[in-house]
Amino acid sequence: MIEIKPLNTRSGTAIGVEIRNPEAPEKPAIIVVIAKRGLLVCGNFDINELEKRNVTAARIVGLTKIEDILQRNVVSVTSRARALGVDVGMLGSDALEKMSV
Repeated sequence: MIEIKPLNTRSGTAIGVEIRNPEAPEKPAIIVVIAKRGLLVCGNFDINELEKRNVTAARIVGLTKIEDILQRNVVSVTSRARALGVDVGMLGSDALEKMSV
């Protein structure tokens, strides 16, 4: 199952995508929020691989639905996300705002 939802920020709208595991639909396999200038990704993404590909991304773990990304803390970032002011420990909502400007 794939779910796509808009997430409104002060600076615009981001798109949340949730892909569930068909064998265990209660557990998401992938959650990603696509903002104007970068991505917020779940723990199933490898931040080092995203770094190698020059992706602006912040990783957040412990997600069970798209909206969780707003209340959890960033655990790792790529250098491009850091250049936007996104840093480890900040709330996902704050990271999303920086990536939405």
